[in-house]
Formats: sequence, structure tokens, C-alpha cells
Amino acid sequence: MPVFSFQSESLNPSLAASSALRMVVGCHGVSLLIKNDHNLLALKSWQIPGTDQGFQAVESALREVFGSERLLDLQFGSKVCALSCPASTLVPRRLFDPENLEQYFKLLLRESSEHTYGFEKLEVFDCYLVWAEESGLLALCGHYFSSQNIRHLAAPLLQSYHGLAPAEGYAIFANLLGQKVQIAVFERRNLVFFNTFDFWKPNDLLYFILLAYKQFDLNPLDIPLTLSGTLIEDSEIFRLLLRYIRPMRFPPLPEGFQLPAEAKSLPGHYWFDLAAV
Repeated sequence: MPVFSFQSESLNPSLAASSALRMVVGCHGVSLLIKNDHNLLALKSWQIPGTDQGFQAVESALREVFGSERLLDLQFGSKVCALSCPASTLVPRRLFDPENLEQYFKLLLRESSEHTYGFEKLEVFDCYLVWAEESGLLALCGHYFSSQNIRHLAAPLLQSYHGLAPAEGYAIFANLLGQKVQIAVFERRNLVFFNTFDFWKPNDLLYFILLAYKQFDLNPLDIPLTLSGTLIEDSEIFRLLLRYIRPMRFPPLPEGFQLPAEAKSLPGHYWFDLAAV
């Protein structure tokens, strides 16, 4: 069952044909939106409980989500699937070799799993985002999306962060997805750090975020932390972060992106990465 589900009564095959489907898929769960130029037509989120143990541990749950969602049978004007947290790295343009993507992950991946590789050029940062996903998860997504419509979530996420970062000084962003956090640091709108970490306890998350501050000799009481993703203010994690980092803030949703009234049960920043896709 989704933790949140909204679907407009007006959504039908004819309207879907002129609308866009956007999904974020990972071992932590799935989120989905359908929109056209005027309205948000569907918004749904499924969370898979427990720690992120790889595709095999959550395969049945993910297949149930995909198999039970009838909206995926519709034909859309456009559609994109963003993989939320596969292994990834940023490679400067001058060092990028598209013929040997696996070389970037020799020390990062579990040898027991088969992986498929992909990349995307990030023009604004003059680099390539290279990623590796477990082949089983990619095959599941491939039943619904062509390879040209599958990308890494970090690409649109970093682009959105770039638009929010100040022209002067530093900015730090953290996006939570289940038991993973994506952390990015910008200096004068230049991306100087990006990484994804697994955390099992609130203290682990605090450590990784403060490590980003320490690496650039930044005071967590001076430089704001912008938080998004699967986090609510009334939580142990948020209260712990607030003890050590101030100010903290949540990013705005894109201009014109209006959540349905029913979505008040989840905060706007919960949908920030999905809205960015």
C-alpha cells in the first residue's frame, strides 16, 4: 500500500497521452507523479521498510508496486525514471572514458552482484555523472521505461541545487532516501563535493553531514543546511540535526508545482527530488 496516493478523477488515457510521467525508483521505495502543463494529475509514494540491503532483498516488494499500479499501463506524452541511489561518481570531462565505465567502480561495488552502467553529461558542472545499478533493478524498470528514459536522480537533483545555491559563499544540501543520504556542497555555485552515504542511526547521518562541513572548514552554526527527502520535522533525526546545525531549511518546490490539498500529510520537501526529475 502506498504511504500517500492522489489521483485526479479527470485522468484518463486521452489526458495521459498529453501528460508526463515521472518516477523515482530505488531499494528504499518508489514515488510517482503525473502532470501536464496545467495540473498535477497523480502523486503517489511507496516506502519499503527496513534497511537498504540491495535489490534481491526488496525485489518482491518492488515488483508488487510496479505490478499493482495500473497507471503504468497508460501511454504518456513523455516519461522518465530516475534511479535514486545506485553507485555513482562524478568524472571531469577531460578524464571521462565512455568505453570503460566499470573502471570507475572497481573499489565501490559488491562483486556478488551484476551491474549495468550508465552516464549523463552535466553541462553546468563540466563533468559526467557515471552510475552503476544492479542489473535486476534496471531490468525491472526496463519493462516500463526505455533505456533513454532512465537516468540517475543525482543529475536533476544537482541541477536544482545549483539553482538554489548562492552566488557567494558556501551551501550544503542533503537529500534523504530511506537509509541513504545524498550530500552536496557548493562554493559560489560551483559543485565541490557530492557523495552518497548509508546510515543506520541518526548519529551516523549527523556524522556524515558534519564531515562535509569539516572537510571545507565550515561552521555548522553559520552555513545553512538545506534538507529534503524522506524526513519529517517531528522525528528523532531532525531534532538531533537541529542541536548541531543551524539554520536548517527546506527547499522550495519548483515554481508552478502545486501539491494537492490531500498531500498535507507529507511536507513539501518530501517531494522535492521527484519534482526535480
